[in-house]
Amino acid sequence: MSQSATRGTLLAWRARFDRWVEPRPDGLPAIRVLVALPLLLAVVGAILVGLSVNGSSSGAFYPELHEGRDPDLIAGSPQLIRTDEWNVQTVWAIAQAEQGLPVENETFPGGMDATIPQDLPRADWSVAFRPHLLGFLVWDVDHAIALKWWLPGLALIAAAYCFAVTILPRRPLLAAGIAAGFFLSPFFQWWFLQTTLWPVAWGFVLLTTLVWCLRSATKVVPIVWAGILAYLTVVMAMGIYVPFIVPIVLVCALAAVGAVVDAKRSGTRFGLLALRLSPVVVAGVVGSAVTVLWLSEKRETVEAFLGTAYPGERLFPTGQGNLVEVAATLSSSFALALKSGGWLGTNSSEASTFFFIGIFLLPVVVWLLVRWRRTMVFPWMLVGASAATLVILAFIFVPGWDALAHVLFLDRTMPNRLRIGLGFASLVIMVILIKELSRDRRPGRIFAGVLAFAFLASQGAIAIAMRVTAPGAIDPARYWWLLALLSAAAIYLLARSRAVLGVAAFLLVGILSSATVNPVYRGVLDLRETDASAAVQALDEQADGATWVGMGGRLPTALLLESGVEAFNGFQGAPSDSMWELVDPTGQYEFEWNRLAGVGWIPGPGEPGISNPAPDQILVTFDACSHFAQEHVDYVLVDESVEVESQCLAPIDQFDLAADGELRILQVVPARS
Repeated sequence: MSQSATRGTLLAWRARFDRWVEPRPDGLPAIRVLVALPLLLAVVGAILVGLSVNGSSSGAFYPELHEGRDPDLIAGSPQLIRTDEWNVQTVWAIAQAEQGLPVENETFPGGMDATIPQDLPRADWSVAFRPHLLGFLVWDVDHAIALKWWLPGLALIAAAYCFAVTILPRRPLLAAGIAAGFFLSPFFQWWFLQTTLWPVAWGFVLLTTLVWCLRSATKVVPIVWAGILAYLTVVMAMGIYVPFIVPIVLVCALAAVGAVVDAKRSGTRFGLLALRLSPVVVAGVVGSAVTVLWLSEKRETVEAFLGTAYPGERLFPTGQGNLVEVAATLSSSFALALKSGGWLGTNSSEASTFFFIGIFLLPVVVWLLVRWRRTMVFPWMLVGASAATLVILAFIFVPGWDALAHVLFLDRTMPNRLRIGLGFASLVIMVILIKELSRDRRPGRIFAGVLAFAFLASQGAIAIAMRVTAPGAIDPARYWWLLALLSAAAIYLLARSRAVLGVAAFLLVGILSSATVNPVYRGVLDLRETDASAAVQALDEQADGATWVGMGGRLPTALLLESGVEAFNGFQGAPSDSMWELVDPTGQYEFEWNRLAGVGWIPGPGEPGISNPAPDQILVTFDACSHFAQEHVDYVLVDESVEVESQCLAPIDQFDLAADGELRILQVVPARS
């Protein structure tokens, strides 16, 4: 084919693409463009779930059970730090499946509400608003876990895309790159849970709904968006993790005010403005009403949870941030160090952050405001998102305004959790700036170069400080300089209105930083398939319901939970009064056990003594000859890490594990006189 023919073919394809992305007369994207990526993600998600492929780290138990390589581990390796996922939520999900998806999980004596705060799969009306849990109603745990893993993440990508393509209706490929790059932020990959992802998806849906309601020339699409918003309002609220919800709501509130100001200044009459906003208001009212109904049904559990010693109803003062917090917040180029266990003295999840490209572009926002100061034709939605960023940063670093912070609910969260709000606002700023800048309206090369240099300087300062204060700590982040250069290039290119190259650099930063954080795993490691679990269930059935205690590492507790038996082990939500009255009848240790924490046991003389090695850990001593054990415990499951010698324990069974490990089942028997 000749060069001219090739050029003609390319031009023809470009013309077809231009016709395909042609916006509606009201300037909003064509429906085919709006739904293109969500439909593609639905197909990808269906394939992944159908193959039961997910990113769970449940394979962390495999080396304890077997020698050699885990055959279900397709790529990567389990992230041991993600115990909240593989040792809590996944284990409890399998426990629920084994027990038949009850609303009241019966593992702890006295039971535990399966909905708050664990968000476990269950068969009640509220699961209609937990779409990621619906698979447990119809599928085996392998496929159900895959849906639980992928649905919130794919929903986040779809929501971010819909927002970006609503603002940039002719640029769906660019919007897709923005959404994918944001999803690959280290913060999301190291906090990959529904409680992290749904609030951000809700935030993008709210802003998208708002823009459609204010600009659409038709009624149907805004109403559809309002319906999605109402549904996701309940989905987000039922996650009940306030530290992630509050900053997203704050950013949305200020950005929404800006969008309304935009509409008013464009000449929309107040009455028409109120009418256009009514679907958003109705969605908020309906979503809030369903949430209030659910919370009223769960009032006792909520009160018990808020009444715990930890976390309880914690409030945080303004201005807690210091230089370490500054460094941790800006350490996006050092994300590879997180795979080696942590950064700046905290674990990988706590240390994870975003590439805050929008924050480093805030001077461009100021440049636009100065340029348009006479006409006041500002992009007010951009101003609102920028203002939210400054409010969150002020809460972290500026002390002395606690009363106002309390009114804004900011004191319900902590600095490192607030990064989710900064990341969300940063992307909103980035998208709107891409729309507002052009080859005829953009900062000069020096201005853009200064912004890029400022980012490089921040990363260089962090690297130097780490070399001086913690030699060797920076070594795992060996390619930090490459990520820093790519990030700086993205800032420069976007400031200069080179959106395609800028977004490409942004996406590449995400891929290199976090694409391999979580493993690629087939199904889930189900401890019910082990011989030890079969023995536990057989003994439980013979006794017509026995009560167990697990001692040692994580495996005994997880195995008891997944086996579906009654046990004094597990990560508890609102504490079971019935259980703790058996363990601590005098209430001497109420402060120690009245908390959101994992319950574990170690050998110790006499009646149970309770301590807290960490705020979210409850460690209880066990003596098989104690009154507690003799009255309330039938069997003990113990691994090789604990030496248990007692005349009140009789060996029942033993199972060899990998690396000379073992599990032993012991029966509690009366003391020999």
